[in-house]
Amino acid sequence: MTATINTLEEADEHFVFGETLRPLLTNAMGSSIEVFDTRGPADGGPPPHQHPWEEIYVVISGELQVTIGEGSPVVVGPGGAAHVPADTVHTYRSLTECHFLTITTKGQISKFFAEAGALEMNPPNLPEIISVANRYGIEVAI
Repeated sequence: MTATINTLEEADEHFVFGETLRPLLTNAMGSSIEVFDTRGPADGGPPPHQHPWEEIYVVISGELQVTIGEGSPVVVGPGGAAHVPADTVHTYRSLTECHFLTITTKGQISKFFAEAGALEMNPPNLPEIISVANRYGIEVAI
């Protein structure tokens, strides 16, 4: 594998469920993990879903309410992290304007963000987004 250096200025920008996601590191770049700079407004976030890869949220600023599996919602603040095991239903909601890193193990999330980001998101067309999600191994649990 070759080394990769990327910056926010060089990264693509995807707008999904009210959030802006910029891929800093992806599987296509030769990495087994993917890292996204994620920024969203208060009340932003995806519906409950699951996928066959792990996911980690590392909060830089703001507050993120994370629900994993059957657990109760937990508020994660700056410097905190939440780990979601593979194949576990989860969701999150930004309680305030929030900036965090989304880190995933090898999966299809960068491809999903790119395709879903090209869809109309204001308001989101949920059936179309679910169709795209299913192509990449993401199951929406609503």
